[in-house]
Amino acid sequence: MAALSSNAGADFPPFAAGGRFAVCVEGVFHSAHFLRAYFPDGSDEPVHGHTWKVEILLGRLDGGLTDSGIALDFVPLHERLNMLLRRIGHCCVNDLPEFASVNPTAENIARWFYAGLKESVRQSEGRMIEVRVHEGPGNVAIFYPDPG
Repeated sequence: MAALSSNAGADFPPFAAGGRFAVCVEGVFHSAHFLRAYFPDGSDEPVHGHTWKVEILLGRLDGGLTDSGIALDFVPLHERLNMLLRRIGHCCVNDLPEFASVNPTAENIARWFYAGLKESVRQSEGRMIEVRVHEGPGNVAIFYPDPG
């Protein structure tokens, strides 16, 4: 096997200064839902299922990196996200108590993920920039939390 070139003496530019960093954690879940009073006559939409995808875009409060060179640690964020995915997966979302009086639209599901992750992100000294929920391919709802 040939030795890799070290490119000794090559003119490499330094890392760029400035800018902000973001990381994304994502997951997939399979569940059913229906929208209440969906049709003009006030009737409900039929129960149907989706393969959903959720993406959480996050950053440090200061937008930078830790001394270790990371924006936020993926591990605790994925642990919390996976807990939420287990709760909402393989069920009818309408049956969850959180959705007893809230229509389980992709928009409201995005807000549900925000509420479920908010404290973990705060403890990580981070903030959620946006929460995307894909209701199958081609349909995406995006929730932009208020800063602060």
